[in-house]
Amino acid sequence: MATALTPIAWQSLGSAAASVTFSSIPGTYRDLRLIFNGTATSATGDTVVGSINGDAGANYSAVAMAGDGSTASSSSTTGQTTLYLNWFTALSSANRNVTVVDYLDYAVTDKHKNVLSRSNNTANGTEALALRWASTAAITSVTIKFASANTWAAGSTFALYGIAG
Repeated sequence: MATALTPIAWQSLGSAAASVTFSSIPGTYRDLRLIFNGTATSATGDTVVGSINGDAGANYSAVAMAGDGSTASSSSTTGQTTLYLNWFTALSSANRNVTVVDYLDYAVTDKHKNVLSRSNNTANGTEALALRWASTAAITSVTIKFASANTWAAGSTFALYGIAG
């Protein structure tokens, strides 16, 4: 059976922005899917990170793998204060990044949240991350930003979808 994506919210940046937040997310779906297609304003490469429900505590963990056609990389980390949405494929003004992030069982309140992120970068290859947010709270907001002082360039787009169970 095919799973339908139901649009919840969409943003296209008319000017540069430090972060993008989707809030007041309804708890009526099984999973959430966030898709963003963007570039940074700076030529310096930067990691895309996020937060859930504004949580800046050391509650995020990640396992990542990446490849560019000739080299493969992997890494893991725990106790982070941001949710890594890409790790190896640094985003800059010289390349574009398309990322799909799935927040699984986002509305349940009896387990930690699992997140899957897949990024494709025009300069640095592709990567996949398996992530965990160590909280049983339902996800009601997500924020996407850069690890450093970079900003999203005008024309970057962000779409949030609900996936029925």
